[in-house]
Amino acid sequence: MTDSLQTIRDYVRRELMADKQDCQLEDNENLIDAGIVDSLGIFLLIAFIESEFAIKIQPEDVILENFATLNSIHKLVTARQMNGSQVAS
Repeated sequence: MTDSLQTIRDYVRRELMADKQDCQLEDNENLIDAGIVDSLGIFLLIAFIESEFAIKIQPEDVILENFATLNSIHKLVTARQMNGSQVAS
């Protein structure tokens, strides 16, 4: 598991699953279907990702498929890092 995937997992468990700490969280589990991530959760994830990884999530990135699983969120982060969508510091 990569460090960024673990960082994303920790955030989801801490902030979006605070009331479900006993539940398992698999990398391919559909977070939306499981009720872990909703529309507000997506925007919280975007704010976290942009801050934590110093990248910019583009409007065209904001689709359910990109936020459905930990793996899809990680894939989005990796793609944005590789595409140079870094936030100017």
